[in-house]
Amino acid sequence: MNASIPSGKVHSGGCHCGEVRYEVHGKLHDTKMCHCKLCRKLHGHVSSYARVEKDALHLIREEGLRWYRLSDQSDRGFCKECGSSLFWRPVRSQEVAITPGTLDGASGISTSAQMFCKDKGDYYPIDPTIPTYDGDDEA
Repeated sequence: MNASIPSGKVHSGGCHCGEVRYEVHGKLHDTKMCHCKLCRKLHGHVSSYARVEKDALHLIREEGLRWYRLSDQSDRGFCKECGSSLFWRPVRSQEVAITPGTLDGASGISTSAQMFCKDKGDYYPIDPTIPTYDGDDEA
């Protein structure tokens, strides 16, 4: 697993149209890809999320940010204007996850795992160089 970004590093990012801008001050964990049907439905393909502490995420511009309650356990943050998927957060957790594709520059992280591989779509292959799991409890 790749070491995380040093805690002094600041990453900036946002949605496509600019109505949501954020900064991450601190540790940005390696990303995990999810192949479950729900993530594929929400993103149009697999999802990828990198965890950060809630206190490390600073919203610079949030006019376009909307939260969608996926279940009793998690929410999805997206831009209501352009539809960019930005965040995922477990309910009652001290962490939130960002979609690393919304970062402005190089992230310095890597993909550490692929989850729900048994549920993947039939139109693409699994990357055999990244560890795979049938669910999320092993990742």
